Amino acid sequence: MQLTPEQIAQYGPEALQKVRAELAKRSLLEFTRQAWPVIEPSVPLETGWAIEAMCEHLEAVHKGDIKRLVINISPRCSKSRITRVMFPAWKWVTQPHHRFLSASYGIDLTTLDNLTLRRLVSSEWYSSNFNLGIADDDGGKTGFSNSAGGSIRAVSIGTGKTTGYGADTFIIDDPINVADANQDSARADAINWFKESAQSRLNSVKNGAIVLIMQRVHEEDVAAVAMEMGYEKLIIPMSWDERFRHTTSIGWTDPRTKDGELMWAERFPQWYIDQQRENIGEYAYSAQYQQTPVPRKGGMFLVDNIRQIDELPDEPFIAVRAWDLAGSEGKGAYTVGTKLLWGQKSQQFYVADVVRQQLGGGAVRDLIQRVADEDGVGTKIIIPRDPGQAGKVQSEDIVALLAGFSVKVEAQSGSKELRAEPFASQIEIGKVTVLKRTWTKGWLDELRFFPKSRLKDQVDAAASAFNELAAITRQKERKRPTLTVVGERQENWAKVV
Repeated sequence: MQLTPEQIAQYGPEALQKVRAELAKRSLLEFTRQAWPVIEPSVPLETGWAIEAMCEHLEAVHKGDIKRLVINISPRCSKSRITRVMFPAWKWVTQPHHRFLSASYGIDLTTLDNLTLRRLVSSEWYSSNFNLGIADDDGGKTGFSNSAGGSIRAVSIGTGKTTGYGADTFIIDDPINVADANQDSARADAINWFKESAQSRLNSVKNGAIVLIMQRVHEEDVAAVAMEMGYEKLIIPMSWDERFRHTTSIGWTDPRTKDGELMWAERFPQWYIDQQRENIGEYAYSAQYQQTPVPRKGGMFLVDNIRQIDELPDEPFIAVRAWDLAGSEGKGAYTVGTKLLWGQKSQQFYVADVVRQQLGGGAVRDLIQRVADEDGVGTKIIIPRDPGQAGKVQSEDIVALLAGFSVKVEAQSGSKELRAEPFASQIEIGKVTVLKRTWTKGWLDELRFFPKSRLKDQVDAAASAFNELAAITRQKERKRPTLTVVGERQENWAKVV
């Protein structure tokens, strides 16, 4: 708890210091509030319920209520500061002999946090409040001891790199670099180290604790292994989805109740989240911010089977542009127009263009007309018709707008997954190629996640364009003249059917 101004006024300076020290001793969150200016004098501490949740679960580790804990939370949430700096310093207040190991994918990162911890424990604030400091004869950077015999040592991830070291609590923060997450060998090394080396470093198998804190980076990462091993899990996604609902062993559950509600809107507003999603792509966002990595392979669309090219081949094409419409300007779903081509010589489907914008009703019509003019009358246009009178009026309005073009209104029936299956089957056999453009990465990411992605508009538009293009090509195949030989005695004449 924090003291109110009225409570503070009741105490003199010395008494107030003792009261504050006692409150810091009882609460990791309060300790963090008081200690923060010591290590970050120019950066104010921002707290929210996510920080409180981390502190509550680390307190449970301190008490022995949780002995194996994995925390998944987004980047920039002060997770390293709390777990690798504040938590050891706070635990030493009541258990000064406690020994820590601290690990990360890079020894430099762990050493930096240890130096910050050392600065905190050697500060006037810490020593005057808790009568503890740094051992006089200990000047190490990768590890040090406090004046009561407790210690912390930095180690790096890798088989054998912790051999010889033991701990009462082992803190593992980001065991793999995000940049290496898609390398099978790098993930395997981190997982093997975690399973074979990290688990055996505790001084007491019965009473020791291991805390793993990381953003998710892959569906087969160290966090996934820890959960399979039975670790208590504290998972805090950036944007709420009721599917994430989980109550931990200490009775904590996410306080959010509305879909899409942000974890920490004051620090990470919606515009920032949208920007991050756009910058890093849907896959990375889902893993690192939503803590739900989706397989890059093995989903409905085998995206890695899609060939990427710089320019279209020189051959005749049949062209279709299909639209998926949205009417919410600046938010919600997108209006998407996807242009697919059928190469009559290469016998390949080409994704040639994707237009994707958040627009209101009038702007949507303007966009469709402008794109139709750019495509030309040779491109067939597919307009979806949603159920109900409003959908009928909208589609008829757009058809009237596109006088002179070949336009088809398509009723939206069946699930998106069902409509997308034919397109997915052609991707699987390598019959789909995409142009390398600024929109390509986002388009591929949405396909990679489908049907688990939050947005499905690009998939829906592509599937509609493909289904129409496939129907056109089938019709042309049926009309193509074929040469049929009739009977052995008539082998020298032919019939065209």
